[in-house]
Amino acid sequence: MLRAATLCAMGILALGVSACSGSGRGGGQGGSGPAASGGTSKTGGSGSGGSSANGGAAGSGGLTGSGGGSSSGGAVGSGGVVGTGGATPGTGGATTTSTTPPGACQESTCGSHKWACWPVPTPPSEKLTHPQNYADLGNGAVRDNVTCLVWEKANPSTQGTWQASADRCAALGTSNYAGFNDWRLPTRMEMASLIDPTLGRTAYASPPFTTTSGAYATGSYWWETIQGINGANLAWGYGANGMTSNAYSLAGTNFVARCVRGNGTGEAPNALAVEPANHYTVVNGETTDNYTGLVWQSGFSPTLMAWADAPAYCTSLTLNGHTGFRVPTLGELSSTVNEARVGNAVVLSAFPGTPNGCKDPKYWFWAAESQSATADWGLSYCDGFTGTNVGTTNNGVNDWDYFPTANVRCVRNGP
Repeated sequence: MLRAATLCAMGILALGVSACSGSGRGGGQGGSGPAASGGTSKTGGSGSGGSSANGGAAGSGGLTGSGGGSSSGGAVGSGGVVGTGGATPGTGGATTTSTTPPGACQESTCGSHKWACWPVPTPPSEKLTHPQNYADLGNGAVRDNVTCLVWEKANPSTQGTWQASADRCAALGTSNYAGFNDWRLPTRMEMASLIDPTLGRTAYASPPFTTTSGAYATGSYWWETIQGINGANLAWGYGANGMTSNAYSLAGTNFVARCVRGNGTGEAPNALAVEPANHYTVVNGETTDNYTGLVWQSGFSPTLMAWADAPAYCTSLTLNGHTGFRVPTLGELSSTVNEARVGNAVVLSAFPGTPNGCKDPKYWFWAAESQSATADWGLSYCDGFTGTNVGTTNNGVNDWDYFPTANVRCVRNGP
């Protein structure tokens, strides 16, 4: 177990919410940053550091913005019915929505809500397998036809504490909202399944969803909270632009929640992620996720590289005679994160050699998407937080989001 002093030295105690002095993962995204309206990623990423006493960074930049939204078009592909009973979505076009409930959706029973036990939905504009595909159930709920999760269509805009959001989701279950009694807060990975970084500063498809300001609460406490280090009371949160934060104070008052239900019983918010059985198969440098169906490069690029150079590296990669590798989407990359670890937050037997540390470009891995001409998405295996490379270095000290170059771990679709 890493001690607080070690975590501070590694830059893990991010967003200025711990015993670390200074900004840590800094003032960028904690506190009111992601919840503020009308800001940009650069502003949100460079706010001033928060105080260790109050558990929240004081960054004033907003990350919400009102832009985004999916364009019309994009139909449900023909071609029969998949083995689980859901319709096979098309491979391109815009996010598909329908007013007709889908066929029987085979929910996961892997026992975890903190791992992706389903195919990872991909942004429709990227024309990959499993494009995001939703059905408006007409009763205030939306079914994800890829993950089989059922979501609250329009969450209230009233902000409050993490507990207030958790209680509201539980109350939906008590009232049998939309005909279901198991409503709850979504986990970090479940929220990641909704993200479409190509939509800009509002990363949730509209329709069918309505996005409000505030930090979206999750049912994933942060590792430090679960381990009881410093008595920290922190949870994962999401900005309206899809950026994750590992250090939202549970006592903060800018939480909102998009409640979810489905996929059986999973971990409690204050429990470590439980890896599902028979999760990975590793063969000669290829790691197959037996739930998502993705085949990963077990290692990663031998050198750091610019985002623009990552696609060529992946397309030239051959492992075990297999080609067809590409740069993963942000959602796919998020599916490899092991919330039960920090430093190198992966299953090490599946991804050996993943750098152990934080706050340095070598801990960042590129995603396929860009937010703008100068801001490209990546994920840090420090603990799985995401961001764009808009940070700077000041007197040799890197901002949490400083990664002009990074690693890339390529992926391909399984058979």
